[in-house]
Amino acid sequence: MTAPLRIGLLTPGWPGQNTPNGIATAVYFLATGLMETGQKPVILTARVDGPCPEEIPVVRLPELRWRWQDRLRARFGDAALEAHRQTARSIAMAINEAVREHALDVVIMEETNGWAAMVGPLVPVPVIVTLHGPWTILKAHASLGDTSQDEKREAREAIGFQTAAGIIAPSQNVLSTVENAVPLPDQAKTVIPNAYTVPKPAELAASSQPWDILFVGRVDFLKGADVVMDAFALLSQTHPQARLTFVGDGQGVTRSDGSRVQMEEMLADLPDETRANIDYKGRLGREEIARLRASHAIVLIASRYEVFPYTMLEAMAAGQAIVSSAVGGPGETLEHDETALLVPPGDPHAMAQALRRLLDEPALAAQLGEAVRAKLDRDYSPTAIASRVTAFVKSALARPDGG
Repeated sequence: MTAPLRIGLLTPGWPGQNTPNGIATAVYFLATGLMETGQKPVILTARVDGPCPEEIPVVRLPELRWRWQDRLRARFGDAALEAHRQTARSIAMAINEAVREHALDVVIMEETNGWAAMVGPLVPVPVIVTLHGPWTILKAHASLGDTSQDEKREAREAIGFQTAAGIIAPSQNVLSTVENAVPLPDQAKTVIPNAYTVPKPAELAASSQPWDILFVGRVDFLKGADVVMDAFALLSQTHPQARLTFVGDGQGVTRSDGSRVQMEEMLADLPDETRANIDYKGRLGREEIARLRASHAIVLIASRYEVFPYTMLEAMAAGQAIVSSAVGGPGETLEHDETALLVPPGDPHAMAQALRRLLDEPALAAQLGEAVRAKLDRDYSPTAIASRVTAFVKSALARPDGG
């Protein structure tokens, strides 16, 4: 019998119940799938945010004090780079502890800020990188306006891709975009989507109201908060009974002139009758969002780009009718008129028209919800995804350069 793989999984929060981050959710479902398929996951995290499954060990990332040489380099060099090196040292220390205590075979971690490239030389096990949000893709939508720092982050992440023992992408679109931007060696690469558990039928959106629309996402340009507000304002002109629940907070939407508009300002700009039908919740936890999904028939994904959002998987699991931008993972995963209604990114008129169609054709909304839930059940269960990840890790480790 083949020995189970001991796989370290880096996550910003464990088990992720109160960490509004797609990486935390992805790691949770992958870890549970790995356990169910006989593997041995070990969690590496700086934050425990809820009751943890006892059978999955957790190693905390240590809080490190800056050494004098770190402070010196930060003062006279690149302070941001030194901060990222500090994070990488903390990750590496947790990995090394997990190797000693749990005999890790491999670590799977995000590409963020090029930490993987810095961690690799400090640990005795191979590092596999997952593409949750490569900056070469997201900088056009999420940059804070510092071109120099954008270029440095891209370069750090590129080194992480080039030195990793393997790369896992949640969609072909993401992998192809990275490959076109970054020269990659002949290393192990694969496309494996994120996993999600399909709830029991009693937990589905059977009690949802046909006029209730849900949006879950940050208040920023990338997630399309402005598109949501504009689309709902247009919808309200023809369907005044429609209601929008907006979940999420953020730094505001950056305009083309560099100024930033906050959620409160966007609400204030709306007519009184439209604003009265918007329930702005701010940030909520996973359980509260799940309850909202059960009472909202329609969900919006308005992002200008998405790698593979959990807002999509959660909506699929709840059997909600999805109106989504045709970008990245959603554009590759969802089929227009079959499992969702897809619209061009950044187009509130197209989104409003799709919403009108669902409100005028409730049978279509129900049909899309059923179809998309069946797709999730078939293709994205934690055990199915964990089996694919395990097979890929074994193949990557078996390569001459894999470990």
